[in-house]
Amino acid sequence: MWFVQMRLILEPESLFMNNPLIFIANTYGVFFFIIFIVIYVSVKEKNRELALHTLFSVVTTSFFVLLLKELFLTPRPFIAENTTALAGLAWMSSFPSLHAAIAFAAATTVALHYSRIGIFLMVIAALIGIGRVVADVHYPIDIAFGILLGVSISLFFEHAHFKHIRKRKVHH
Repeated sequence: MWFVQMRLILEPESLFMNNPLIFIANTYGVFFFIIFIVIYVSVKEKNRELALHTLFSVVTTSFFVLLLKELFLTPRPFIAENTTALAGLAWMSSFPSLHAAIAFAAATTVALHYSRIGIFLMVIAALIGIGRVVADVHYPIDIAFGILLGVSISLFFEHAHFKHIRKRKVHH
């Protein structure tokens, strides 16, 4: 077992290249993650409003990330290093990470309402970000700024929503 762990540290690409499931999870996993969150919140917790807030936060975060990607045309690590990408969806600029941003936007939105599942979602979101660095499609700064953007947008909308609710209660 220790040999496998050392090999992953020294040659992380071997895990990705030889395992299509991990390649797919690192490429499309964030979208499955968002779908899981929306279904979980709307069905299990019966909170469709939170599901909509999650989707709104993810869509808004995506908009800002895509805008920033057009402003900062940063080549991806595998391009700069002339290697092979170990995950897909890597045709856009590297900075900031869309995967990290939307994963943390969704996880933060849910965590503000359900802390137990929120902690779990934050861990999964962090693993998504780490996976993108290991796959050589992002630099750590891309992930860090994606996290900052996703969390900030989620907190902004949550604050605006609570402000609206308080205002509505005062008028009734």
